[in-house]
Amino acid sequence: MTVHENWLKQLDSLRSESLTLPPPTLAELGLEYLEIEAGKSMVARVPFQKRFTNPVGVYQGGMLGACLDEVFGPLAYLTAGGATLTLSMAVTYLGTFTADQGSCCITAVVLKKTKNFIFLRADVTAPNGDLIAHAETHVKVL
Repeated sequence: MTVHENWLKQLDSLRSESLTLPPPTLAELGLEYLEIEAGKSMVARVPFQKRFTNPVGVYQGGMLGACLDEVFGPLAYLTAGGATLTLSMAVTYLGTFTADQGSCCITAVVLKKTKNFIFLRADVTAPNGDLIAHAETHVKVL
């Protein structure tokens, strides 16, 4: 079983009337989780999808932000051991995600966890290792 399949199975076990797991956005964005180390890091692959491009044909920044959120959220949940609330997320774009790249990789890490807050950082890289974007988020442990 792949990391991604194992994660989906884990999510399915948490499903309830009030929780839709996995979230519909996961399938829509097409993320595949490659590595998960609870409380430490998470890595996911994002496939390029033409329908998510801006007028010049590169992956739209807001959609890449949604992909980052799709990695930050589960990592924060695993780190907290329960629900969290995103307080802020800042993304800095340093390059473009284009069709010829095929996919990009998001690597998120926990910078610090306190009783009430978790601070996380992520890099978005092209297959050749070039940095496309980096982001930070701050979440409140509920």
